[in-house]
Amino acid sequence: MKQTWKAAFSDRTFALQFVSALAVFLIFPFKADDYFQWIQLREGIQWNDPLLNALPALNVSYPIFGIIYLSVIYLLYRLLQDPKRFVWFAWAFNIETLFRFLTIYFVALNPPAGLVDLHDPLAEFFIYGENMPITKDLFFSGHTATMVFVCFFLPTTRERRIAIALSLLLVSLLLIQHVHYSIDVAAAPLFTLAAIWIVKKAGIN
Repeated sequence: MKQTWKAAFSDRTFALQFVSALAVFLIFPFKADDYFQWIQLREGIQWNDPLLNALPALNVSYPIFGIIYLSVIYLLYRLLQDPKRFVWFAWAFNIETLFRFLTIYFVALNPPAGLVDLHDPLAEFFIYGENMPITKDLFFSGHTATMVFVCFFLPTTRERRIAIALSLLLVSLLLIQHVHYSIDVAAAPLFTLAAIWIVKKAGIN
């Protein structure tokens, strides 16, 4: 792996793509705290979601975080074996994050009825800050988007099939916890795949 990355950094184009992706990624934590605190204070619409109405509201935080964290750790391990694919993912993640900032801004929503608080310690540290719980970062679902990345960037069919099964389970758990509307999770793959496609078209892969 060390030799693979050393060879990759011998290419100036790759080195520039990697460093710029990292630089853009580091911008978000500095801006996100104030942004999401403002989002939390803003009034929005509460949708009547028939699917959520049919589901019990339960606290399933531990399995949600278990799926997310283990999947992301495994994805990063696999991506580190392929530097170019890693940079493709990094830039796609940056664009997806920008999409999410914009969609949350333009689609003002109040939390679903029956929401059970979901506290993500990593997100609170890096993105949301510790001033107040964030429950209005709804459209679209960042957790679902993360699993779309896992499904897309894992290299083998067997790995992707397992990731898809975990993603479907995660979506079910998010809805059971009532932390997202069904439209939030349905929209996430569209924006995430669009980000992946944009980076590919830009030649960063």
